[in-house]
Amino acid sequence: NAILAASAKKKTLSSDQLVAALTSCETEDTLADIETGIDLLKWDSLSPWIIDITEHAHKFFRRHIKKDRALCERVIRRLMMLSTGRWPYVLCKHLRSNGRTNFGKKINLYETKIDSASRIIWEVALAFSPRRSSKGNNVCEQVVRVWDIVLDHDNLSRAIDQTIERIEKSHKRGEDCAIWAEIDKKAQDHPSSSNEAEDATNSDGIRVPKYFAMSQEVSVIGTGRDEATDGKSKHFDPASDDPRQYTLLKFYELNEGAVKMLLDGKDNMDLPFTPGPKEHEIIHHRSETPKSLLLMGRSGTGKTTCLVFRMWAQYHEYRQQGTRPKQMFLTKNEVLCREVQRSFNNMGRAWRKRIETNDPAAIEPDWATITDAEKPEFLTSSEWLEALDVVLPGEQFFTQFELKKRVDTRKEKDSVTKGIEDYLTGRDVDEIVSTEGREEMSFPKFLKLWKRKLRGSRRSSLNEAIVWREIKSFIKGSIVSLHIGDNEDRSAQDRYLSLDEYLALGKKESRLDETQRREAYEIFVKYEKLKKESGFYDEGDLVHNIASRVSRLSRGDIEALATMQGVSLIPVDSLFVDEVQDFTQSELYVLAMLCRDPNNLFLAGDTAQSISQGVDFRFTDVRQIFFEHFGGTKPDLLQLTHNYRSHAGVLRLAACVVELMYHFFGNSLDRLPPDLGLFNGPKPVVMDVTSTEELVLMLDGSKRETSRIEFGAHQVVIVRSEEAKKALPDEFGVDPDWVMTVQESKGLEFDDVLLYNFFSDSPAEDLWRIVSNYTEEDIKAYYADATVASSGVQKYDWESPLLNDTRHLDFDVNSHKILEVELKMLYTAITRARVNVFIAETDSELSRPMFNYFQRRAVVDVVNREGSLSSVRVFGAKDTIEDWKNRGEYYLEKAEGDRQNSCLRLAAKCFDKAGDTKRMNQTLAYLSFTEIENVDEKKMKTKQKLQFKEKLYSITEQLLEARDVGFLNKAAFCLLKTEEHDEYTARMFELYARLTYAKRISEDDSLMLPVTPTSHEKKYFQYAGQLFAKVHKSDGTFRLAVDCFRNYVSAGMYDEAADMINSGNLVRNNKEFRSLYQLCIPSADTMRDPTAAFRKDFQRKKCVKLIEAVKSAAISVGN
Repeated sequence: NAILAASAKKKTLSSDQLVAALTSCETEDTLADIETGIDLLKWDSLSPWIIDITEHAHKFFRRHIKKDRALCERVIRRLMMLSTGRWPYVLCKHLRSNGRTNFGKKINLYETKIDSASRIIWEVALAFSPRRSSKGNNVCEQVVRVWDIVLDHDNLSRAIDQTIERIEKSHKRGEDCAIWAEIDKKAQDHPSSSNEAEDATNSDGIRVPKYFAMSQEVSVIGTGRDEATDGKSKHFDPASDDPRQYTLLKFYELNEGAVKMLLDGKDNMDLPFTPGPKEHEIIHHRSETPKSLLLMGRSGTGKTTCLVFRMWAQYHEYRQQGTRPKQMFLTKNEVLCREVQRSFNNMGRAWRKRIETNDPAAIEPDWATITDAEKPEFLTSSEWLEALDVVLPGEQFFTQFELKKRVDTRKEKDSVTKGIEDYLTGRDVDEIVSTEGREEMSFPKFLKLWKRKLRGSRRSSLNEAIVWREIKSFIKGSIVSLHIGDNEDRSAQDRYLSLDEYLALGKKESRLDETQRREAYEIFVKYEKLKKESGFYDEGDLVHNIASRVSRLSRGDIEALATMQGVSLIPVDSLFVDEVQDFTQSELYVLAMLCRDPNNLFLAGDTAQSISQGVDFRFTDVRQIFFEHFGGTKPDLLQLTHNYRSHAGVLRLAACVVELMYHFFGNSLDRLPPDLGLFNGPKPVVMDVTSTEELVLMLDGSKRETSRIEFGAHQVVIVRSEEAKKALPDEFGVDPDWVMTVQESKGLEFDDVLLYNFFSDSPAEDLWRIVSNYTEEDIKAYYADATVASSGVQKYDWESPLLNDTRHLDFDVNSHKILEVELKMLYTAITRARVNVFIAETDSELSRPMFNYFQRRAVVDVVNREGSLSSVRVFGAKDTIEDWKNRGEYYLEKAEGDRQNSCLRLAAKCFDKAGDTKRMNQTLAYLSFTEIENVDEKKMKTKQKLQFKEKLYSITEQLLEARDVGFLNKAAFCLLKTEEHDEYTARMFELYARLTYAKRISEDDSLMLPVTPTSHEKKYFQYAGQLFAKVHKSDGTFRLAVDCFRNYVSAGMYDEAADMINSGNLVRNNKEFRSLYQLCIPSADTMRDPTAAFRKDFQRKKCVKLIEAVKSAAISVGN
């Protein structure tokens, strides 16, 4: 608002006027005067030069926008001048740098002065150009690349020199990348020039960027790096200048929306980066005939990024055509769903571009003015299934009570809110039998049922995970189980495979033999009976109900649903699904049937990282199903193999593990070529040690018996299981907080990983000997496969004379199924590392088969006490205070689920290392809270109860001292459990709800006022209202009655608020009535208040019972 007001007071320069003014500009004073005429909110996206900023420049705005906004605005205005191509000497000066790349190419650096102590350092650089590229024709163009804004009042020259040195390192490290571009030296717009480092000048004297045809190439790391010939040159993008990072730099294009985001300075708004050629190809991929798209790629290859960019590109295309299609994004993961929605909204804010018409004022509308109805839907599969159950014709699966209960449970995954709910209602959170309507059967509940009633006494090769997978993926989740098109009248409850149908499945579907399938089916029948008797349902029951209702609808019926009031999700024009490997075939059937065109789906995933318990998924099956059952053509299958997380050294080891999965359990995952690491890096290290003391000496180099290894901020020890973690001896010398299980480490990233005793503690024991069945001939066949050969990784090593002492063990797929899980866990552990992997084992007999295999493949180095230990002496590296603090925040953000306490302990240690005592104490208070969260004090003795109450007060005080909204509800819960301060607890609940509400509307400028509180916020208003009502019964003061009324209406509990008025406890005189009535009247001052939505409902007479109660109160006091 301040920017808009300032712009309105002065005359702003048009693009042409700005160019004309710069043409005659010769002094700093003139330049400063021109600067005042530039409107910050009118970036000309049709300017000849694109302005890219690096992460360093992006961080400059984050650091300075709040403390020196004027400086940030001056930087933006100078960049807007540079975008015009009119560069007088006073605006830009050549930096006298001798910097050249390894190929001898000059780095074309400039500086732009802001004031005496600050400079913009930028480069005329080559970059891939999405705006000039088309299918099969990639183009790169010159851009203004802003590397940094340098500030130094003491020694500006030194600061500039340091920045230049960093830029030179980035360029040189980039030339080690496996991905490079081959550039046609003849510029397409200036054929006479062949120097891509120099720009050109047009007839008006304006400098314009050149652009060149390019092709992206991939080379095997370690091969020659000769300069290209035949009139072409090699171009490499710059990489991180940090020698421990193996990533290319990201760049962010500035335009009108991006500038607004930078100046807003909100933490949750990140600029979208510019995609590369491979991502651009997938984003804009089109088949000759309409087809859906399946995108496969391992973790770290950028699948989700491609999905979001493609979704935005499609949305932007629709808007330019003037249409409003229904787009939908679906995933199982709620965190991922919200993150994708945030990224998409940031694209909407950042990528506002001028519409290509003759009207220079024609620009896309501000994202904040676009209504939710015009934007795509972002849903979890649970939200989607619940919505379908309500709107589809036919018998609903849920009763109204069950649906409300399910929605409340799903929306309140926060264990604190669940704990408060359970405490206030007195429910037993561990109760397995449902007493209030049906509850969903999850895998943890299935596990309890398995241990108590399903397992039986006989020995079996089937464990609970295998049986759950067979039920969920095949018996109830396969496309065949739906019996679509059968003449027999099946109820939704009977839509599962018969025993004969289950036995008839091919080996590529269920991998169990006939005996095992019979046993699994017998358990399934028993499970179904117990499930129904206990008042449970599973997701398969819900999906079958919806699928049966969908199968009865014609295309015309589905289109007719779109015209019904309240139906906004059917049909969908285009559908995007991420982590599709977590969906069953029956769910995909419903998806395809409710999409207007089954050839307009985009499914992304990775079967090697299927983290959803019970789902067995293969992309190749889905392609066939589309053709046979969904009414579509076989989708195009695209693959991503460029891994942006780890370097080639780590990925080669991971690829060797994946090869074993393909060879021994080929039907369990799709065949993908090996991931390509962009950079070479240190080989993983294997250490065969005789004891933990020997390992400590090798890692630390200290000869002290009590030596402890100091871990850095980005280092961790990973062990096989919780039992292995508890069994670590004291001599291990590592702080136990730096030790995680494989399961806890999922979704986390580290620089250095020490994988300790994975094979020694593996339940597979000596079954690892089956690796001896994988021979050099098998490896040759694997690398001869077309999918592998196409990846650019055509090289493998096999050192046959080395190590032949692994005792052979014949492989049997049914007897050795446990190795399928173990190999996936090994793959997960290895791929947590970005830089170094160390594998240490104390049982050489159990580890020898895999160690021998890794050595034969030449993917590891072997280290022992006699050899050089420099490669393993990376622990205890000196991290900066900022590193420790950032890592502490990282662990705090990741503290959820099974790894919550582990991450909280690590976060506290990191804050301690950073010297941030306050943040450390806050985290420790949070940790203390999680440890007492589910303690049942009812079972305590009197003395224990007193001690527990004192602990509750102590934790409450610590959490309140944090002055953090996220800790306020936890503090209130602790105070609630003391059962002594209900009024204070109520006020804390209300304050938490109000602050959460205020934070939300301040961060999201797309929300239209008045904003209704979310279900989470309403919960806490409800808790506050209930406690105020409880205290009011004994106190009786009007103040508490108003507090109760205010919270009830904020929570949307209009009937409860009406009951309070009708009871006569609220309004007893005219003064009290006027105070009450003020809470019901809308006004400009209350538009951002949580009661605003209620005030609007009251005005529009949408709360009849409450309005009647207010009328009666008015009459009773003579008003």
